[in-house]
Amino acid sequence: MSLPRRSVCLLPLASARAWGAGTEIAPLRIGWSDYPPFQHGTAGEPPQGLDVDLLEMLARASGERLQWMRRPWARQMADVARGELDLVPGATPSPDRLVFGDFTQPYRQERVALLALAGEPQALRGLSDLKGRAVRIGAIRGVAFPAAVRRALEDPELARLVVPLHANDLTLSALRSRRVDYVIDDPSTMNWRVAREPGAAVQVVLELAVSPVHLLVGRPLLAQRPTLIQRLNQGLQAARRQPEWAHVLARYPGY
Repeated sequence: MSLPRRSVCLLPLASARAWGAGTEIAPLRIGWSDYPPFQHGTAGEPPQGLDVDLLEMLARASGERLQWMRRPWARQMADVARGELDLVPGATPSPDRLVFGDFTQPYRQERVALLALAGEPQALRGLSDLKGRAVRIGAIRGVAFPAAVRRALEDPELARLVVPLHANDLTLSALRSRRVDYVIDDPSTMNWRVAREPGAAVQVVLELAVSPVHLLVGRPLLAQRPTLIQRLNQGLQAARRQPEWAHVLARYPGY
């Protein structure tokens, strides 16, 4: 069956609107969750935070647009694998994630620490000191830790102490309610919550790692745009050369 001449002429235009150059390019669907100061906001409003500011700069320098879509952290990975999201910010590489996505160059650093309520006696040299103790370690479900932390938690004696927390905003409440004795998290997000939610203070017990984080790009999108990671990496380098990049980091002490 042949198509009318007008329909044939419109096919390249439709393709360009989906994946073409310039202003017609489709926005990249990127997940965000309640993870201050990196990503935070209220339902129905655009998100704010360090990741949002940096990645909007990266996108502009790459000639891309971002469509921010709120998702729980664990769901973001599943949605990328299904092609329902294109990007996940603040992602740490891990072997299982390479099955459904690939990573840009890192765009910032993230601290990983063991935290507990302040004022309680703590004398730990490493996570292995917790083996054999009647304690619970909260960890956000779906998080990939840096390799050294991941290997430590694979020890069966430690693995059975881990309590999955189903959202980023549960780390502080789990500690204060004593559902867990420790949590593994970035101290920046914990301190942000402590400053805004009255109650017991929290302290860093062990600094576990400083880890680079990346944009995870889903393989369904890369199958259609195989040079996208190169394009985003070039945009990242261009964005870092702009004075505004340093200005953004200055608004978030420690980064």
